[in-house]
Amino acid sequence: MPEVAAASGEHPSVVRYVEPASSAPARSPDAIEGRIVNGEAVAVLSALPAGCVDLVHTSPPYNIDRPYERSPRDRGSTDQYAAFLREVIGELRRVVRPGGSIFWQTGYTQDDEPGREIIPIDFLSYDLFRAGPDPFLLWDRIIWRYWGGHAFRKKFTNKHETILWFVKPGAEPTFSVDAVRERAKEYDKRNNFWGRNPGNVWEVDRVAFGSTEQTSHIAVFPEELSERIVRSCSNEGDLVLDPFSGSGTTPKVARGLGRRWIGIELSPVYAAESAVRIGFQQPSERDSLASELIKTALFNRRTGRRAVAEACERLRAWVEGARVAQRREAYEADVAAVFHDGNGRNDRKRDVWARYDALIGQGSAGGDAVVAADALLLSCYKLRRRLNGVSRYRSALEALARVEASLCDGDAEAYVRRVADQEPSSFHVDGDMLELRSDRRAVGLAAGSVPLNGGSPPDDGEGDDSFQAKML
Repeated sequence: MPEVAAASGEHPSVVRYVEPASSAPARSPDAIEGRIVNGEAVAVLSALPAGCVDLVHTSPPYNIDRPYERSPRDRGSTDQYAAFLREVIGELRRVVRPGGSIFWQTGYTQDDEPGREIIPIDFLSYDLFRAGPDPFLLWDRIIWRYWGGHAFRKKFTNKHETILWFVKPGAEPTFSVDAVRERAKEYDKRNNFWGRNPGNVWEVDRVAFGSTEQTSHIAVFPEELSERIVRSCSNEGDLVLDPFSGSGTTPKVARGLGRRWIGIELSPVYAAESAVRIGFQQPSERDSLASELIKTALFNRRTGRRAVAEACERLRAWVEGARVAQRREAYEADVAAVFHDGNGRNDRKRDVWARYDALIGQGSAGGDAVVAADALLLSCYKLRRRLNGVSRYRSALEALARVEASLCDGDAEAYVRRVADQEPSSFHVDGDMLELRSDRRAVGLAAGSVPLNGGSPPDDGEGDDSFQAKML
């Protein structure tokens, strides 16, 4: 898509988030945090100090002659490819802190012989991570199973990739299974109230054509994969790195979960598209919910211009009508009833599970403002669909309470302006006016998506209160 690169130069998200490698100061991660560095991975990595990165999630090129946009041909000899991996992995081993993790997501390459035997890249990479005086520890081996896939005539269709989780020795790795527990299959009172450990076989379909996760990149992996990794294996404020950031999935997810992030991408086209995609993402669940409420309660999901003061008034009215304190009290009473006997292994647990699953299943139509907030957050955080009802209700309630505090206890106008500024692909503030440029998160020049040259003239038609009426 060369026309995208040509049109993207003036897009506010590209200006804000793309950093040419030549302008990045050597050995200073601070200057390139929150940026897609448009440059070669090894060169950029070599300029970073040792031990500065907490988590890496990446998928390297597979050396199978894939047509990457404006990048060197992805096909060399097996020896050349192994040398390339050795150089990259050597730098990653250096920049990751003790106890830090690398999630190395791979498929397979092919050798140079006429028969073209396949070579699993995890097999090719393992010794490179284990080399040297301080070998990385293989902590887990995850299988990503997906549907679809290229149909072969002479072998079975490939339907999985491998993610190797390596840990740098010297400290315990960060891991919180509670952050990613998912819905159990049965209401067995012996199960954990918040959900089950998702295991190391992840069944997630590939990114569908036309999805808001899709860009012109040929190998976009789902946000849900990266979200599970970032939520469970890093903390807020940690630095997350993807040296082959491609479509920008890992940086976007890291930003949305309050992590610091750096992406490195060789193609200027992919770097620009990544920046636009990241420009649709708020840096926390609270701010993501506030953004979705602005788009819905104020703009009714249509482009246009409204006064910032009107945004504050409508949002305050919405959250005040949500009765957050009363809903929190009822929710906490339900949880307390489950654990009144200490271990929570009672029939009350099954009743609460079923009721909150049913409540979440009603979505916005149920009239519960917390459930409406959950439905809005679902468009921003794909892993939510895996959680059980009590977990989804709890996190939506927490996000809604934080939005309420920002709007009703703080400077509401300053907060609305900050939310708009944090999402340059969607919003623009012009004096006292707030403009919604795009409601979609799609990247490209297709009808209905945000043009990369700054947007089309907005619709100044009046919005309606249908969302507000429905939710309260």
